[in-house]
Amino acid sequence: MIKLADTLSICEHCYRHVPAVRFLRDDSIYLGKTCPVHGYVEHLVEPDGKFYLEYSYHRHALGSYFLEVTNHCNLACPHCYQEPDNKSSDPSIDYLVSLINSWPDDGYPVALVGAEPTTRKDLPDLIHAINSMNKKYRNIMILTNGVYLSNYEYAEKFTEFAHVQWTVGLNHPDYQGHTVRKKQMEGIKNCVNLKLPIKNVSYTLESLEQVEYCLDEIQEFGNSICQQFRIRCGADIGRYPGGPKIYMSQLVNEVKIISERKGWDYRWDKHDGNRSHYATFINDLPVKIIQWPDVKTIDLGEVQTEAIADILPGKPPSPLVHQVILRDAMINKKMMLFDTIPKEYIENYGHIRN
Repeated sequence: MIKLADTLSICEHCYRHVPAVRFLRDDSIYLGKTCPVHGYVEHLVEPDGKFYLEYSYHRHALGSYFLEVTNHCNLACPHCYQEPDNKSSDPSIDYLVSLINSWPDDGYPVALVGAEPTTRKDLPDLIHAINSMNKKYRNIMILTNGVYLSNYEYAEKFTEFAHVQWTVGLNHPDYQGHTVRKKQMEGIKNCVNLKLPIKNVSYTLESLEQVEYCLDEIQEFGNSICQQFRIRCGADIGRYPGGPKIYMSQLVNEVKIISERKGWDYRWDKHDGNRSHYATFINDLPVKIIQWPDVKTIDLGEVQTEAIADILPGKPPSPLVHQVILRDAMINKKMMLFDTIPKEYIENYGHIRN
C-alpha cells in the first residue's frame, strides 16, 4: 500500500462526512475511510492506477450554480439521481429567487435542473424573474430531456430570451425507447430551427456496448447542433438498475478503441476536465467523458464537479456531486443528515465565493 493523500469522504451507511485516505495497492486506487459509528471500510476507486495517476487536470474555480426547480418528470429513466415525485409541489418562483439572492453577486451562470424543468408551466415566468433581479446578470442553462421541446409552439416561447442555453439528455435509442427518442430528436431540431442554443448533448448509457452508436451519432451531428457532447454511464445514486460498475478508465479506453478502429482523430484535451470529467476531441468535436463517483467512492479532495449546487434543503451550497449524493439520502431515502461539509472542502478548488 502506498498512501497518496488524506482526504474526506462520506459514510455509505449514515452519510456523515468522514476522514479518508486515498492509496495505491496492487496497481489500483482505493479509498479507505473511517466512520465513528460504522468503522473502517475500503472501496475501489479506479482499477487502473496508472491511468489515475497519469491523468492530471487544471484545478479551477467552480464557475456556475445548479438550482432544482421541480421534482416532477415526464419520463422514468433507468438512471436518475432524482427519483422524481410527480405528486410533490414545485418550489415557488419567489423561493427560487430568494435562493439566488442568497448567493454572492458574482454574475455566474445558473443551471435550472430537475427532474425535468420543462414540466413547470411557469418556466418562462421563472426565467423572466431571474433576468429581472437587481443583481449582476446571470446566463441561464436549462437541463432537459427535450421531449416537450418537440412541441414547436412550446419551444417557440423561449425565443424571447437572450442568454438562455439548453443541455439535452439524448441518450441511446434503447434507453427510453424509440418513441421517446423520436420526440427528443424533434426537440433538438426545433431548437436548431428556432436558434435556441444547445450547449451540451449528453448521453447516459446502460453499458459500454452502447458507446459506439453514440459516437457514430456524434460524428453525424458534427458541429451543427451543440457546443459539446457528453458521454457517461450511470452511477449508483438514486434510481440505479445495478449491473457491473463502470470506471472512468474503462469508458475512456472504450472510446479510444472505437476511435482508433474507425480512423478518427482522438486527442485528450489537457486544458479542460476534472477527476470525473475527461475532456477529449474526436475529429475536432469536443466530447467529454464523464463518470461520477457514488457515496462509496466520493473523494472530496478531488475536483469531481464543474458547479456549485443549491439543491439540498437546509444545507449550504456545495459542489454538485456532493449535493446530489446527500440529496439521494435526504430526499430519496428519507434519511437524517448529521453534519455539513467542512468549508475547506468547498473552497479547495479555488471556489467562486469572494
